[in-house]
Amino acid sequence: MTHVTTRTIVRALTPVVAALLALPACAPSGTPAPRAGAQGAATSDRYSVYDLGARWRDQRGTPRQLSSLRGRPQVIAMIYTHCSTTCPFTVAEMKRIERESRRDAGFVLVSLDPARDGPARLAEFARERGLDTGRWTLLDGSDDAVRELATVLGVRYRRLSPEELAHSNALTLLDADGVVAYQHAGLDAAEEITKALSALETR
Repeated sequence: MTHVTTRTIVRALTPVVAALLALPACAPSGTPAPRAGAQGAATSDRYSVYDLGARWRDQRGTPRQLSSLRGRPQVIAMIYTHCSTTCPFTVAEMKRIERESRRDAGFVLVSLDPARDGPARLAEFARERGLDTGRWTLLDGSDDAVRELATVLGVRYRRLSPEELAHSNALTLLDADGVVAYQHAGLDAAEEITKALSALETR
């Protein structure tokens, strides 16, 4: 496979990244979170997120790379498990997609807070949220791995305190090869992502 650098992928996703960089970060606890409109992103170049070489750990503690997700569409979001504002809504939207879509898809949650979201915490979170770990993959990685993936997916984040992160909210649909097929910015993503997932069947 041809090696693709992070810089090359970011150039390919420039319209997505530019749109998301304009979004305000999510609000701290107790403050209403802003809502953003859909940002439909269909990329014309076949650059795969799976070409990123960083190593991660899943909720079982198993080392893996993003390329291990290859083979079926994946709906991916970057969250952190201690978030009490927008992240629960993001997970709820993903569960709605899981219920309403007839397509065999996987669901991926990548932690923005790897210092606190180790495999044991991710496994606990999956149990708390009733996530089917046959379809759901929860990942933690190094700070560098998180920053690299966040850059590629256009997710902005910053630490407000030891317990609190501010971040933009986006759901990204990857096709079976890890190419971005659609991206939705905001908290009302289920309907649009479900449609985009169904549309993959006709490509």
